[in-house]
Amino acid sequence: MTTDELIKVNMPLIKHIAQNFYNVSFEDLMQAGSMGILKAYKKYRQDGTTKFSTYAYDYIFGEMYDFVMKDRKIKVNKETLKLAKQIELTKNALSLKMNRMPTYEEIAKFLNLSPLQIREALIATNEFISLDAPKEESRDLYETIPCSEKISLDEKITLEDNINTLPLSEQKIIRYRYYNDLSQSETAKRLGMTQVMVSRYEKKSLERLKKMYEVA
Repeated sequence: MTTDELIKVNMPLIKHIAQNFYNVSFEDLMQAGSMGILKAYKKYRQDGTTKFSTYAYDYIFGEMYDFVMKDRKIKVNKETLKLAKQIELTKNALSLKMNRMPTYEEIAKFLNLSPLQIREALIATNEFISLDAPKEESRDLYETIPCSEKISLDEKITLEDNINTLPLSEQKIIRYRYYNDLSQSETAKRLGMTQVMVSRYEKKSLERLKKMYEVA
C-alpha cells in the first residue's frame, strides 16, 4: 500500500479525531493526523488482536495535540491545565459518590476554590479542546470510574476488589471503557463482541458495582 493510499483509507478516522479540536485550522489538523498515520504504520505489527485503526488512534491524536500546543495563539499555563484535569477527575469522583453529576459549586467546594476559578479554568482549556466533546455514545451517571488521587486509597482498593469479582469478560469491558476510555465499538472490536453485547454487559456490570459501592 502506498503512502497516499494509506492516508486515504484512514481519512475517516483522521477526520473523526480532528473534530475533538476547536479554533484550529482543519486542514492543518488533517496534515498532522496524516503524519500520525504514517508513524503508526511504521511501528504497527499485526498480531491478530489489535486492528490498525485502534493502534493508530493514539498516534493521530498525539500529532494533532502536539501541533495545537505548538501553534496556539492563546497560551494556557501549566497551572491552569493541571487545574482543569483536577476538575475533571473531581467531577468523576463526585459523580460516583453522589449518583449524579456535581454542580460547579460542589466541585469548587471539594477543591477549596471559588466557582469562578472553576469556570475560568474550563473556559481557558476548552478554547482548544473540548472536555465534553461528543463521543461515539454518551455516558450516563456513574458511568465514569475514576482513577484519581482525589479518591482515598481505601476507596481505590474497594473499587478494584469489586471489579475483580466480575466475570473476566466484564472486567475487561470495564477496564477498556473507563480506564482506557475506549468507546463501546472500540471495546467490542478488541474483545471480538458486538457493540450490543458490550452495552448489555457494561450496563449489568455497572449495576453490580453500584450496589457493591452502596453496601460498602
